[in-house]
Amino acid sequence: MSDDYERRTGGASDRLRHVYRVLGARRLRHVDAAARAVYIAWQRWRFATLLASDLESYRAYRRADHRGGPVRDTTERVRIKPLGGHAVELRPGTSDAQMLRETFRDNVHRPELRSGARNIVDIGANIGITVADNALRHPDARIVAVELDAGNVELARRNTARWADRATLLHGAAWVEDGEIAYVNEHGHEFGFFVADGGEARAPAFSMATILGHVPAGERVDFLKMDVEGVEAKLLVPAAPHWADRVDEIALQVHHDYTVEDCVRDLTALGFDARRDPRRIDFVRGQRSAG
Repeated sequence: MSDDYERRTGGASDRLRHVYRVLGARRLRHVDAAARAVYIAWQRWRFATLLASDLESYRAYRRADHRGGPVRDTTERVRIKPLGGHAVELRPGTSDAQMLRETFRDNVHRPELRSGARNIVDIGANIGITVADNALRHPDARIVAVELDAGNVELARRNTARWADRATLLHGAAWVEDGEIAYVNEHGHEFGFFVADGGEARAPAFSMATILGHVPAGERVDFLKMDVEGVEAKLLVPAAPHWADRVDEIALQVHHDYTVEDCVRDLTALGFDARRDPRRIDFVRGQRSAG
């Protein structure tokens, strides 16, 4: 996930923003800071209006939309328009509100197949918003979701309880083998906890074969979404015996030194028709080649 309201698509608007920031930093520092504050305030109002189903939910969303603030034991309950008024819980002071708006701003978590999906896998499910949306849009689909952090998983289970009969949430990290991993869980970045040797938190680790073992044997995965904060580079190595043979469509975010070009190359080697997603400069989509 990104750290602000701006959608990065690689288009002209990105380049104009970059030029403005360079000039602002050098010559108009105070004007730049003020303009950015106004822009962020406007975007907070805009997304609260677009997402909240009613006035009470609008107010709850605004209360939750303050990343990095003090942690509270309570959550804010927000009824979401794109989820048909289904209520989800958000934790004030966390990245939950930002993750929610990015989900429905970009919609990169959805399969291109508009209906008829039977098996969906969501790796990096966070607090379950993408699971809820795909469950609502694909009423016959079974969903297997994986989330690294125990706190996120607990909230994801509450947010997806309506679909508990066909949505399985696993607490753990996608990894190259089964076991245990360490990860970094910095407050305010709950949408981007990442595996790291020096991390103080620990979680179970699952190989992709283990994760896909929750999909009925002999059935294909219609769609797999992956947002794993850099681990994707290890999971897509074409030379390994490959879990991806079962997957018909994949969408994933790339991180760190693993570029869009690297990802397109690896997915192509795995038999996908791969391309950058025009809605997000750091997302790649691949569909299984016919035959």
